[in-house]
Amino acid sequence: MGNNTNNAKIARNTMALYIRMGITMIISFISARVILQILGVEDYGLNNVVASVVSLFGFINGSLGTAVQRFYSIEIGKRNESALSRIFSTGLFLHIMVAGITLVIAEIFAIFYLSKLNIPQERMFAAQCVFQISIVSMLLNIVNVPYAALLRSREEFSKIAIFDILQAFLRLGVLYALYQISFDKLITLSLLNFAITLFYVLSLTILARNFKEARGAIKYDNALVKKMIKFISMLIFTVLASLFNKQGIVILVNLFFGLTINAAYAIAFQVSTIVETFAMNFKQSVVPQLMSAYGSYDRVRMNKLMFLGTKITFLLMLIVSIPIMFESKVVLDIWLKEPPRFAATFTALILISANVETFSYFIYNAVHASGNISRQQIFISLSYVLSIIVIFLYFKFGSNFYFAVYVPIVFAIIRNIITVYSAKKAINLDVKYYVVHVVGRSILLSALIVSIAYLITLLLKASYMRLLLILIINALITLLGGYFILTNKEERNSIKSLLLIFVLSLKSKFNSNVIKNNSQVE
Repeated sequence: MGNNTNNAKIARNTMALYIRMGITMIISFISARVILQILGVEDYGLNNVVASVVSLFGFINGSLGTAVQRFYSIEIGKRNESALSRIFSTGLFLHIMVAGITLVIAEIFAIFYLSKLNIPQERMFAAQCVFQISIVSMLLNIVNVPYAALLRSREEFSKIAIFDILQAFLRLGVLYALYQISFDKLITLSLLNFAITLFYVLSLTILARNFKEARGAIKYDNALVKKMIKFISMLIFTVLASLFNKQGIVILVNLFFGLTINAAYAIAFQVSTIVETFAMNFKQSVVPQLMSAYGSYDRVRMNKLMFLGTKITFLLMLIVSIPIMFESKVVLDIWLKEPPRFAATFTALILISANVETFSYFIYNAVHASGNISRQQIFISLSYVLSIIVIFLYFKFGSNFYFAVYVPIVFAIIRNIITVYSAKKAINLDVKYYVVHVVGRSILLSALIVSIAYLITLLLKASYMRLLLILIINALITLLGGYFILTNKEERNSIKSLLLIFVLSLKSKFNSNVIKNNSQVE
């Protein structure tokens, strides 16, 4: 498959994922508000407490999916189709084992610890029911990971997006059902959501089984199991360190400064997560091809995806984050009416950290493609732990609460250095090119954009009109600056070629649909 076809596929998949994100986010906002009204504050809180507990058991899922997808993508790049069946069968075996272990741990928790949570006695039965239903849903998702990872590595993002959107609309339909049913609404909500999860999992399974490698029996391949477990264990180590870091900051802020600052930090973190999700859709479209390029020993293609992918992701982050950083107070006032004090400053600072983290994403995944991840994962994990220790020391010696964000910005830079060093060893990364042409140009462009946004804030008073003006000017300068400053001539030609191919493919698809409809009419 030619690079032009691959690039067009990235564009189509990215568009499908953005459409999915837009629809599902709108439905999520509507659903959260309506569910709160239907369940009431106590049952809504109970539902979230149980969901949070269950999510603690599910953290491993993301690592498993990333690992299996990596093994698929490498073999797809090598065009080694026979190995895919072996990976699927072994991956399915591992996930069934993980599901079994998770079930045992979760049930032990249910017996000894669920009753110790701050749950009213009269709602304990409902909590038990919701917990058990949630666990079964999670087990289904764990067993489904090899199927979902296969679809992602095969770049079937458009089809996955259709089922994601359908799932979101079904969850919207659940809200209507809740109004009509008189039975315990919290238990009813859990049962209906479980039915939707079952439908979604079965749909992805059936979709994946269109590929012959997904029709194999469960097998235990000792050599492959050892490889996968080694890879997964390093990922889990980093995920745990990251979770420790995120939750540790929340706890330290609470211990030293109380709930008001906690609330401000939580709001800022939520905004940052939404902004990062905006860029994540593009990232997801590129990673399978980056890993396949490594598997096919096409280092030129891999480097192009790595560098251009980093630049485009940075531009996407700038388009969204710069207006929010400069107008965080106005944005939070629109969203929350009365946001917690200090939330605006926290938001701006956390977005700086999120933008810094952007530079390492594709290089980090390129190291994953090589399989030589031990050095990278160990040092990145240590950076998360050390970050918490440094924050604690700053708080202990009287520093203000903004050090909860200052310190992570510094460690985000350190993690970039760790990733670049690891990539130099694992994939012989051209560090000079990366620093000068990717990081250097990005800093130059962001300095220009920030200066113009700052000038607007000096000339105009805070208002909705100033926010709109910054949004428009920032988007124009980011796109034009990204094209002429951030990208080189070859990358600009690739972007023009990509846009042309994408438009032609849409036109071809439209014409074929018109011809098909005309033939049906005749």
